[in-house]
Amino acid sequence: MNLKRLVNQSLSAASCRLTGSLYDLALSRFPNLVQIETTNACNAKCLICTHRKMRRPVKYMAPNLYKMIIDECADQGCGKIHLHNFGEPLLDRNIAEFIRYAKKKRIKHVQMFSNGSLLGCTEIREVIDAGLDEIKISFDGATKGEFERIRFPLKFEQVLNNVQELVRIRDQKGARLKVKVACCSTSDKGKTMQILEGIVDGFSFGKTHNWANQEVGHDRRTNIRKPCSRIWRTFTVLASGDVALCCLDYEGEVILGNVMKSSIHDIWLNSRYREMRRYHQTAGQHENRICSRCTKSFW
Repeated sequence: MNLKRLVNQSLSAASCRLTGSLYDLALSRFPNLVQIETTNACNAKCLICTHRKMRRPVKYMAPNLYKMIIDECADQGCGKIHLHNFGEPLLDRNIAEFIRYAKKKRIKHVQMFSNGSLLGCTEIREVIDAGLDEIKISFDGATKGEFERIRFPLKFEQVLNNVQELVRIRDQKGARLKVKVACCSTSDKGKTMQILEGIVDGFSFGKTHNWANQEVGHDRRTNIRKPCSRIWRTFTVLASGDVALCCLDYEGEVILGNVMKSSIHDIWLNSRYREMRRYHQTAGQHENRICSRCTKSFW
């Protein structure tokens, strides 16, 4: 074993042990954020996403299953729900009713990501009226050409007009909905912001990442391991009711439970979740194929 590799292993062990211990101290008895995949259908084939490779069958979550999840979240005081995972939530015809039900149950913050292509449909008024708190539009690229290359086959002008129309309707209704833009791939942050500056309520710029063990969008900066905070703070329910390791496990290869068989509370604290957290606390991410090369497991 060469010296550089030995140093990386030592630093990884120390990093994971220290940070993982802090995550353990902050671990709540119920997840602070529950991410619900109401559908894994999508109308885009984005360059930075592995949806086009997904073998999981397209599925829409049954309303009774969704309500069961929300009921437990409300009973346990969970304050944040994301209605997206590996699909475009506006393709789900039940999405407005799902939002309305969550707000009826007094979930404080209900949020979704969207690719923006369907914001011009008449149903968006229903989504606003249902009480959605925040929507983030995935918008990548600093020019029309760059956008359409990354977010194929979406059209730049259509998405731009849709966002403007969404904000116009939001303002007309006096709704409290926050409209933000999320970008992880652009040649120029300033130019990307200029496109929608003064229209949306904010921007967030992340780094490109791979999808679990896949090399799509790979952007690993170091070889030093870190524990991924997702398995201490987020709970991801697939449209089938299966609980996936995280939102990057797009095929649902590592299943930690199923909410139709066990409560969210019990799954969150079960032996499988503890095993996954232990891997991350001991720099043992290589023991789990999904985490082995995931860029979120490296500094």
